[in-house]
Amino acid sequence: MRFSRFLTAAAVAALVAAPAAANPLSRILAKSGLTPQDTNLMRRAEQALLAEGGSGQRARWSNPDSGAQGEVRVAGKEGDCLLLQHQAYLKDSQDAKQVRRKFCPSGGDWLLSQ
Repeated sequence: MRFSRFLTAAAVAALVAAPAAANPLSRILAKSGLTPQDTNLMRRAEQALLAEGGSGQRARWSNPDSGAQGEVRVAGKEGDCLLLQHQAYLKDSQDAKQVRRKFCPSGGDWLLSQ
């Protein structure tokens, strides 16, 4: 489960345009404008959808401390796997930061997949 959480944090960092290989994770998160609390809220929304097996179709989140908000939705299925689409908005921004992630069931848990 720890490995899955690490992958979740790394994939959320992919919301930024900078190439991940060129910068350490902490720098990527700092450049995205999202706070660690924002990414935790994003992960919780994502986990809520996965807990329902995707039947909820979308989950919203917001952080009153940073002013960021967003939504994760089920964008589709590939076999038993779910494709989740994130849209995150920083405070006072109209431009969404987006990332699509694929999760597959494994031993009663959902694991991030390529």
